[in-house]
Amino acid sequence: MSRRTAARDPWVWGQALLGALVIFGVPRAAHLLGLPAPGHLWQVLGGVVLGAGALGMVIGALTLGPNLTPATEPLPDGQLVTRGIYHLVRHPIYLGVSLVLCGYSLLRAGGWAGAVVLIVSIAYFEQKARVEEAWLSKRVPGYEEYRSRVSRIIPGGWH
Repeated sequence: MSRRTAARDPWVWGQALLGALVIFGVPRAAHLLGLPAPGHLWQVLGGVVLGAGALGMVIGALTLGPNLTPATEPLPDGQLVTRGIYHLVRHPIYLGVSLVLCGYSLLRAGGWAGAVVLIVSIAYFEQKARVEEAWLSKRVPGYEEYRSRVSRIIPGGWH
């Protein structure tokens, strides 16, 4: 799949929808539920989590370099990257996006929203990663060995 056709991948659209639901839905839900604005602790924690997620996304993207695609199907000339942050998790960008969404939710609505959004986004990216990994297992030499020793999304988590 080329970068141009990545726009046809339903997982890419699902990711965009997830982001939009969080950005617009979390503040709206907090308002409809009559919840107070998050306190200072949630604001600080939200900023730290959001920043850590953004940093992880950037490092992951830079480390992937020309292998980066938003689609689940790898690029035809893609190479397996196992260095840097990819030594800790196979999908650091998915973890980063989940942390950004969680941090935003902490900032806008506090702990309940952050927890719900983190769980939902990790669950979404777990499924997207499974689809992507089916492609990688077929096309990329050495992927199965890498998969057997490095956690999928959460460092030290399940494979």
